[in-house]
This record gives sequence, C-alpha cells and structure tokens, in this order.
Amino acid sequence: MTMSSKPATALQVIATGVYEHVLKDLAGPFEQATGQAVSFIITNAGGVIAKLDADAAADVVMTSAAGIDSLAAKGKVVGASKVDVGGMRLGVAVTAGLPMPDIGTSDALRAALRAAPAVASIDPHGGGTSGPFIEKVFERLGVADEVRARGILCATGADVVRAVASGRAALGMTQAAELIGLPGIAFAGFLPDALQLVTVYSAAVTPHGKLPAAAAAFIAFITGPAAAARLRGSGWDAAPSARQM
Repeated sequence: MTMSSKPATALQVIATGVYEHVLKDLAGPFEQATGQAVSFIITNAGGVIAKLDADAAADVVMTSAAGIDSLAAKGKVVGASKVDVGGMRLGVAVTAGLPMPDIGTSDALRAALRAAPAVASIDPHGGGTSGPFIEKVFERLGVADEVRARGILCATGADVVRAVASGRAALGMTQAAELIGLPGIAFAGFLPDALQLVTVYSAAVTPHGKLPAAAAAFIAFITGPAAAARLRGSGWDAAPSARQM
C-alpha cells in the first residue's frame, strides 16, 4: 500500500557494513511502497553492539546471526523476531585497472597476496566480523608475517574499498557484498572453498523501538522477493557447503 505522505518519524536501522549498499538501494523502493522514511547507521559488528549498549535509538538491527542471538540474550533485540537475510562469503578485490589475479586455489591466493605491494583487510581486533577469520586465512597460507608487514588494517569494509580504490593497497579482502560493483575497484572473486567462510546474517526488531510495525514490514521487505535479485547481485546466499559462522 502506498501512503499519501511520509510519517514524520524515520525508521531507524543499525546495520553492519555488509548490508550498506543493498540497504541504500532498497530504501527507495521500500519508502515508495509504504511511505515510511528510513534512516541508517552503518558500522561494524562491534559498533552495533556498542551503540545498542549505549541505548542508541533503533527500530531494526541487522548484523550476523550470532550477533543477533547475543543481543537477544541481553534483551537488546526481540529474539522471536529474528529473520535470516542470507549467507555471505569473503571475497577479494583489486584496484581498478590492475591485472586480475588468479585466486581460485589456495596456492594461487598465496601467490596473489605475496605479489601485492600492500593488502587491505579487516583489523582482527577492530570489532569487524571477518577480521579474526581473515587473519587465520593468512596464517594458514603461511603469509601472515609478510602481509602484516605491508598490510593496511581497516575497521570496516568501506575502509578496505577506499584503500584499494585509492591505490594505497593493490588488493583487499572482506565480505564480498562490500566489494562487488563499486567504483575504483574490480572484484576478483570469492576465496577458494578450502579457505572460505560463510557468515549468516540476520535482522531483528528492538523491544523499545518507536515503529514496531514498520520495523517488521522493513525486515519482511528486505528478506522478500522484491529484494531477492538485488541481494543475489551483491553475492548473498552463499554455498551452504562452506563453513559457517
């Protein structure tokens, strides 16, 4: 149903960076369909927790499924409202215009990491969901010290993109949805299956939000057929055979 005018109060959504581009693309269609304005706070997983612990105003929370469960245990979101959005794999991007590296096998990825003058990735101690796992990938490949010596540690996937797009890093690694289709970089592909991680991401409403009905409608829209193609285009719904977080 389309309303004649937008409510004065915007729906407040706190989400991790993996959702950023999809949410901003889908906000317009949701607002057009419902008349409900939407406002986003985008941060990393640690930032989501910090903002909710500080009682930041929010109607919808979108982070990893494990993060939603943890927040539900603390009463920060309504556990029964949890809906899975999809799975997301880790990916690699390079500065636009550089040769596309082969990352199809563990050996090929190792060679690409060694060849890159600088690698941007999520800080394993910065609160991002993928940081600790990416660090383990470097360790498994035997390149952790090399990458660390010339690496650029980032708080968010957006920081990884900026480092790669600017040429400060030739190669970047983070959640694929934060890399696909962005200017200044080229998506090289997903990590090899042997090194891959699928993080399941979810959404839930908060217990004290001002717009509970609109919050539920927004989650239904994001996880419904109207958003499915946009999600797939950003690499969502990864292969279930990969390891999950």
